[in-house]
Amino acid sequence: MQNDRARASTHEAYSTINPANRPAQWRVRPCVREDLRIKEGETDAAMGGVRMTPYIFTNVSSSACTLDGYPALELLNQRGAVIRRATRQKLDEPNAAATLEPGKTAWFNLNYNSGGAGHMGKPCPTYQKVRVTAPRVARPFVVRTDIQTCAKTDFEVSSISSGTPQ
Repeated sequence: MQNDRARASTHEAYSTINPANRPAQWRVRPCVREDLRIKEGETDAAMGGVRMTPYIFTNVSSSACTLDGYPALELLNQRGAVIRRATRQKLDEPNAAATLEPGKTAWFNLNYNSGGAGHMGKPCPTYQKVRVTAPRVARPFVVRTDIQTCAKTDFEVSSISSGTPQ
């Protein structure tokens, strides 16, 4: 016969390992490429050539999935070769996993400079395609775009956020 302390210890161990006792978000599986569709949102242009373009993932599957962390984003030339890779935006707040119910969205921003005011030299080149890899997803998406950016300027992605771009 178990004493009260042994029963409590057994219950604690069961609660810790039993998935039914974990918060719902922990039980939601990670998204795979087939769950997702991606589209480019409307670019916000500020003074000095500063640009913010949201990219929106939509869950097209019939079950919830999660995205967590930073996507990878690469500029491609006309032949599909990588010209530039985005760096991760440094934030003070921790990343939170985005749970996408069927039909719901999550997004991230590409922050870059198009060579606006203060830029010296010839115009920055324009790129027609980016390759986006969702966090923890093996196969990337190729998205048609119209990004004008120069080397040695900001080119970074934010972490994934739930909902629609703000």
